[in-house]
Amino acid sequence: MEYRQLGGSGLRVSKLCLGTMIGFTEENFKEAARIIDEAVDSGINFVDTADCYGDGESERTVGRALAEGGKRHKVVLATKFGWYMGEGANDYGASREHIIRACEESLRRLRTDYIDLYIVHVVDPNTPMEETLYALDTLVRQGKVRYIGTSKHPSFMILEGIFVSERYGWARFVSEQPPYNILDRTAENELIPMCMRYGVGITPYYPIASGLLSGKYRLGREVPEGRFSKAKLDGSKIFTTKALEAVEKLVPLAEERGVTLAEFSLAWVMQQPGVTSAILGARKLEYLRSGLRACEIELTEEELEAVDEIVPPGRFVSNFYESNVYRPLRGGYSRGLRGAGAFIPYNRG
Repeated sequence: MEYRQLGGSGLRVSKLCLGTMIGFTEENFKEAARIIDEAVDSGINFVDTADCYGDGESERTVGRALAEGGKRHKVVLATKFGWYMGEGANDYGASREHIIRACEESLRRLRTDYIDLYIVHVVDPNTPMEETLYALDTLVRQGKVRYIGTSKHPSFMILEGIFVSERYGWARFVSEQPPYNILDRTAENELIPMCMRYGVGITPYYPIASGLLSGKYRLGREVPEGRFSKAKLDGSKIFTTKALEAVEKLVPLAEERGVTLAEFSLAWVMQQPGVTSAILGARKLEYLRSGLRACEIELTEEELEAVDEIVPPGRFVSNFYESNVYRPLRGGYSRGLRGAGAFIPYNRG
């Protein structure tokens, strides 16, 4: 397993991160524990969860598995806050009140006394960046959090956070978690170059495009059971004809190498400039093992150029980035960001 520096920090993480959003439940604990054990034994030292996954159930399952397996000290444990966690006015967002409470609750669920990487899950345009970073810096100084990062944040807000941290001498963001895959390369236009310049590690989610790059969704064929089984082609910005046309061109590249399309696509993400670690949601052992095989793949320049011909750098045929990064800024996630859209001005003092 290859380990990479996370942004400008001294933290080293495996180039494959175990994502635990789906399937990591108390009901499915035995299987979840087996997945975590095999992942760690195979060299993965990076595990990602969030307080809102299953309303805390993912954190409880991950925490229990690591505690009972004696593997907590072997992993960089990342969790996130900011999504809707209750009906109260302060049960979401990036205010000091919510951050401190959310951290304490995550620590209890995870059965640990520290979080390695604490991530702002989604933009909160209604809370000043100074308030958010002061709260996070407080947690770092208390030893409850070791590093901080962002998820689904546009470049300008990450930069604002970096400037605020430098101004006050507070802990700074060391990672950003964007949606990024062959079908949506929007992050290459601005986010990834900015992160590389300012020492922010990229840890993409959706590396196989929510399954669109699994190989089971093909143009002109019946849609199998899964996330898009009830979706109408071109009925959303993600499940599109152009995406399936790209898949038809990508499949031969994977077949020529003798790997699955999912493995080819995951290897592509891990090989891109600026990417520290790709987050793979592995709710089954077979998915984990496929991800581990992808870690052994080194794509050639010819293969990378062939991908560029199918989906050019910075372009997209399936719109993950806009839907996940910019939509919240327009108040698109009503449950998680009530009243979003009115930005608090940056106080330059």
